[in-house]
Amino acid sequence: MSILIINNHDSFVYNLFYYVRSVGERVDVVDNDGWADASKYDKVIVSPGPGTPLSARDAGNIAKMLDGYGGYVLGVCFGHQILAHMLGSEIITLKRPYHGEVDEVKHNGSPIYDGVPEKFRAIRYHSLAVIPSRGIIVDAVSVSDGTVMGFHTPDMRIFGVQFHPESYFTEYGFRIVQNFVRL
Repeated sequence: MSILIINNHDSFVYNLFYYVRSVGERVDVVDNDGWADASKYDKVIVSPGPGTPLSARDAGNIAKMLDGYGGYVLGVCFGHQILAHMLGSEIITLKRPYHGEVDEVKHNGSPIYDGVPEKFRAIRYHSLAVIPSRGIIVDAVSVSDGTVMGFHTPDMRIFGVQFHPESYFTEYGFRIVQNFVRL
């Protein structure tokens, strides 16, 4: 199996890389302003990163790389936001940013949370949030403020997580990434 990670110029991207590699999969990393043919990969992960998905400069070539892609996609933080935006969701600015804060997340049993308790602690690094469109299913929220922390599409091909599963401070983060890789 081969996995493409689209790097949104974030320091956490290689944590994701090592999580995926530790499961034994081949991983390539391409910057979001570079190019890769996503159709050559079994799965794609869109990494965290700075900026806003509403900015063409910040979003780079992500939409072009994913155009017509039929495999599984996981978006993390900025990746979560850009995938939701591509699916018609609204992106809003939170009343206060969450930068390096641990919060409790509650999920509803989506496949990427297999073996993860219904509530777990996760790290948040974001000031934007997703207001979901009709085309996505919310599958995780922040217990403290109700912010969407995860979603998937009805066909369970596209997943997003607002929190950082690759952070040391996220419980079960490795398992969540493993679950995505094993879909």
